[in-house]
Amino acid sequence: MDIAKQIVDQRILGLIKENPSIFTESEEKNISKAFLMLGVSAYLDLDIPDTLQYITEGRNDGGFDAAYIVDGADMQLNVILFQSKYTRNLDSDTNFPANAVEKAVNTVKCVFDPSAHMVLNEQSQTKVNEIRSLILEGHIPYVTFVMLNNGLKWDETGDSYIKNTFGNQPQVKFVHYNHTDIVKYVTSPKKINTQLTLSGAAIQENFNYKRVILGKIPVTEVFSLFEQYGDSLLEKNIRRYLGKNAVNNGIVETLLDAQKKQNFFFYNNGLTLVCEKFAYNGLQQSNWIVKLDSLQIINGGQTCKTIYQTIKENPALDFSQIFVLVRIYELSDDEQTIRDITYATNSQNPVDLRDLKANDEKQTLLEKGAAELGFTYRRKRDYSTAINAIPSTVAAEAILSVWRNKPHIARYRKNDLFGSYFNEIFGNVNAAQMIVAVQIFRYCDAIRKHHSGEPNCDAIRPFETHFMSNIVGKLLLEQKQIEYKNIDHRNFHAILSFFDENKLNLITLGETLLYKMLSEYFQKEAINELDGRTIATAFRRYDLLERYITNPTWWNSHK
Repeated sequence: MDIAKQIVDQRILGLIKENPSIFTESEEKNISKAFLMLGVSAYLDLDIPDTLQYITEGRNDGGFDAAYIVDGADMQLNVILFQSKYTRNLDSDTNFPANAVEKAVNTVKCVFDPSAHMVLNEQSQTKVNEIRSLILEGHIPYVTFVMLNNGLKWDETGDSYIKNTFGNQPQVKFVHYNHTDIVKYVTSPKKINTQLTLSGAAIQENFNYKRVILGKIPVTEVFSLFEQYGDSLLEKNIRRYLGKNAVNNGIVETLLDAQKKQNFFFYNNGLTLVCEKFAYNGLQQSNWIVKLDSLQIINGGQTCKTIYQTIKENPALDFSQIFVLVRIYELSDDEQTIRDITYATNSQNPVDLRDLKANDEKQTLLEKGAAELGFTYRRKRDYSTAINAIPSTVAAEAILSVWRNKPHIARYRKNDLFGSYFNEIFGNVNAAQMIVAVQIFRYCDAIRKHHSGEPNCDAIRPFETHFMSNIVGKLLLEQKQIEYKNIDHRNFHAILSFFDENKLNLITLGETLLYKMLSEYFQKEAINELDGRTIATAFRRYDLLERYITNPTWWNSHK
């Protein structure tokens, strides 16, 4: 029996057992959902609780079980879709079904065509509306479809479905991800000891009690590294690889162009590597073989992944004379310096800075403060299957939505929450304020998934979580006659109890107010007659806040 399958199956059963409130359906459906959550968590490098907001599986899911959407720079829209298949027969090694691949191909054709009609469940419809509204605003979609199972990749029939439809389409990529990949993610090696062969002359200098090598390597060295170690090389890298996007396409085109590839070294920013120790033959004039202990790539991960993918897909081509700049820093076990260099070298890129900020004093204080109030705050990613702990990502969304009056940013600029918005979010916030914000946010998100029975309300609910959290937070403060800044450990339990006792009334009043806002905004009473894409667009703008929520005249006259 495949050991990796057993490990994943055990984690699935543990996830279900530890979180009965999440898994309320039949055993088969619960197992399917748990496997999907584990797969999404591993592929996207997310805490398991964070995956719930991306799950869409169920009847009429449109051919995708989860959707991760990032509104990137330069009008680029990165979308990762998941289709999941799990079998309890752990002795079976079946291929991912070819008919499921065919369905996935058709899903991409429909989802990303705003004119195509689809019959969808509420969760899937919300994701599709969000995608299409961005496309209609001019964003260019780049799609990665992850086929997730505990078996083998699809067969030649599945390949033909993909190639016949998207063979020459750089915007779409299909990826197979299975139980082995999940286990590799969870048990990735802590240290990588290897060697690199530099090409030509290189420079080694000592600077501020640290050593550095500047040189170049053939891209085939990058390919060999990733062939052997895979994504574990990027454990400390802060960029998540999102498939084929505009930057990647430029790299691919250069690598495959007979003229341009000779100048790849000059076009690319190069790679930044860190290690605890390096050694080489200093008596050798050139072509050093550098031995590296505890190697990590902290900048250039996207370049590496694209080089690997391009060489793998073009085995007949010669890449041996294409070179890339490499910087190797010997930093011993200096985690703070590694974080500082990583941040500095990635600061102009779309990044996820959560891990870099994990040891910030603001984060450690929140962790301690939450523990004293009886809550668990996760400032770092971990592999725990407990849903009720508070990841820092959820806290960031909640605080920015509830207390900072920026729900539109919290929803659509998630990549920036631990970058440009970090100090605004976490500066001058205590654990009590953070937990209250999270409780409000999670309740509003839970309400989003239920029907009210009122058509206008049901039309708004799929999109309202972040704005509704802001409104409910405002109403809570007013009804308790307290200012946000005065919430602390002394009144925390009283405020939380008040919220628990009155949250249904608060959400009811909040939804009434939100309907009035949208009715005025669109100059239309029947909000349910509006296209979902139109409603989604309103929640990406600051208008609702400026005109209504933060406008004292409107707010006080409509409560």
